[in-house]
Amino acid sequence: MNIINPSNHLLKFIYKAVLSTRKLLGKSKCEVFSKAKLGYSLSSISNIYVINLDRSPKRWKKIQRELSQVIDGNSETLTSYATRVSAVDALNFDSFSDTKAVNDIYALADQLYVDPRSVLPPGVDLEHQIKMSRQEIAITLSHIKTWEMIASGSDNYVLVIEDDVCLKPGFSSHVKKVWSELNSLDSNEALFDVLYLSYKEVNFGAEKARLTKNTFRLFRGVWFLSGYVLSKRGANRLLSQLPVQGPVDLWMNHKFDKIDAVLSSKSVISQRMDEKSENYYSALPALSKIGVLNTEAPGVFKSNLSIKPIFVIGDKNSGLTSMSMALSMLGYRCCSDLNKLPDQEQKRLISKDSKRIFNAYINVGSVEENITGLANLYPESRLIILSAEPENEHINRLQKAWRGRVLVFDSKVISRWKDVCEFLCIAPPVSPFPELKDLGQRTLRLKEENTLDYEPLPYQRMKADPSPWIVPFEKEYFGMPTILSGSNHKLSNEIIDEFQNLNTAIWDLRNDTFPGNLALFTPSNFEEGRREGGRVTIRSEDMGVRDYSSAALTSKENFLFGRFDAVLKPPRANGVIAGIFLHRDTPRQEIDIEFLGNNPAKLLVNVYYNPGVDKARFDYGYRGTPVLVDLGFDASEDFHKYSIEWRPEEIRWYVDDKLIHKRYNWEPTPIPHLPMRFHINLWPSMARDLVGRIDKDHFPVSVDIQSVSLSVESESTDTEDFSGQQEA
Repeated sequence: MNIINPSNHLLKFIYKAVLSTRKLLGKSKCEVFSKAKLGYSLSSISNIYVINLDRSPKRWKKIQRELSQVIDGNSETLTSYATRVSAVDALNFDSFSDTKAVNDIYALADQLYVDPRSVLPPGVDLEHQIKMSRQEIAITLSHIKTWEMIASGSDNYVLVIEDDVCLKPGFSSHVKKVWSELNSLDSNEALFDVLYLSYKEVNFGAEKARLTKNTFRLFRGVWFLSGYVLSKRGANRLLSQLPVQGPVDLWMNHKFDKIDAVLSSKSVISQRMDEKSENYYSALPALSKIGVLNTEAPGVFKSNLSIKPIFVIGDKNSGLTSMSMALSMLGYRCCSDLNKLPDQEQKRLISKDSKRIFNAYINVGSVEENITGLANLYPESRLIILSAEPENEHINRLQKAWRGRVLVFDSKVISRWKDVCEFLCIAPPVSPFPELKDLGQRTLRLKEENTLDYEPLPYQRMKADPSPWIVPFEKEYFGMPTILSGSNHKLSNEIIDEFQNLNTAIWDLRNDTFPGNLALFTPSNFEEGRREGGRVTIRSEDMGVRDYSSAALTSKENFLFGRFDAVLKPPRANGVIAGIFLHRDTPRQEIDIEFLGNNPAKLLVNVYYNPGVDKARFDYGYRGTPVLVDLGFDASEDFHKYSIEWRPEEIRWYVDDKLIHKRYNWEPTPIPHLPMRFHINLWPSMARDLVGRIDKDHFPVSVDIQSVSLSVESESTDTEDFSGQQEA
């Protein structure tokens, strides 16, 4: 497990430089390592198992170099002790139902057992079920595989390390002290079952008791399983406790009463800061919601695309839209499913202008017309062809023109990550390959057709996230407006609520929170049946995990496209944000209206976009693409109607039924395409630069909600053509 991911390239350079300087100090000697099998009483570590993915040969070389810095009593480097264990790869299997070694469902209480002094909000459901991520299951299976090798082998003690670690200065001397002290104990059996040499204690410290000067008997309270010594007896004991339930480092804490666990007084094996973790920690969303975590913000997607641009052509209904989404998930900025490129992008592509917006072009008519010429123009690019007849004369001609830089997919065979990623030299994401209904080539509106059909209010673009799915701002670029043939954009299934009585068939009142929110949501802070409708109130009170309480309404139902209206009056209060928005996770997508309490004469509209289909774990971005609109009045003085209209081809924002702002596809993000829930909330924010410093003297403050109206798209062929999705 590795949670250290510095984003600063300078820090990584310095870190690598520091590691390289250790060579100047010479090799350190650690006589604890010996290849002679001496039994338990005069014991030694006689093997090192390195858990390493087959697709990560560079990490295997790094760990070999790392081990070469230490020698045993016979001056032989620890590299000679290293046995590579082929790690179970989360990318190569779709289901874990056939393994009895891992139970992938665990409870919030299991997580909190490791750190029992975590402050919790009232009424938290300790039995809340958490499902392990694919990565966590793969890591767990890799360790179990290693235990089985030790249990069936001849080594009494084996050092087990993951391939993203390094040995800290003083590793050899400290391990010698620990080993000497443990050998001095009066015992005719194994010194221990497991000895932790790499770990992180929980916030308030591990529960442990002094065993020797440099070791502790361990009861609970440590994370990581990236560097430990396991005895043959310990391996058999761990295997007898299977199945592992939950992430393996968590589960180990639950078994310390069944095994003899020892903790080194120092963590002498650390995780490398220049290696990116591929793990996804399943407990983080649950811990964030109950307020145990408040700083775990979504990261920034980092792609390292060596091959670009990419061109994709194919037959109708051959999976072109799915391929576009797959490339997007790999980090490409994809222009797809259009009859032609915008004029400026077409000119940049043909002239090899490095300022072109996109680096992948999928199912674009004007690109396909020039596909042979593009082969010579971009000698480093690649072509992907999807066809039900992969062996035909046209494809053969293209293969000759592109000189082997072609991947031909039989569209009758379901595409998967392996072929695409090997072709593009990219590691695949640990998410399902997208399977979407083809959109076909939509008609791009001509430039002269793009005149504004409304008078937008003055607005200011704010700083947006850096992302492959966000187009950097250009004055002459206005997105990808398209004409939808046959789409009447029919709305039906209207839901209206005036909050005289809370309709529990429509709404959930939340009792959680999220990072950056200084309040804990609680149902008691929502008031119904008032003359003005419903009221959400922020109060200054100790909620255990937060110093404020508030409330949030969330629709029980997911919606895919429609119009979402709320008549409300937000507060004027520094440090406070009132929100009307649509949101989903995995992947995260969001469409916002937000009122900034320090300036209620302005409205913040925002879109977050991450690619993928349901369950794709993309949650990058912490700013989104915000725009601050000048309302021309103080929203806190009276009720007004605020609306989000979400269409497959564009998003519109209204105030009192007047269109004030609009975004087309790729302006600057793709239009969110997956079902989302509708939310209304009020919360005190950590973002002082955005909403100012909280003034407790003005609390409590409230947002009054007169009514909500939700008009969603009816079931129609047109809607299905755009979504290609199933409800989440």
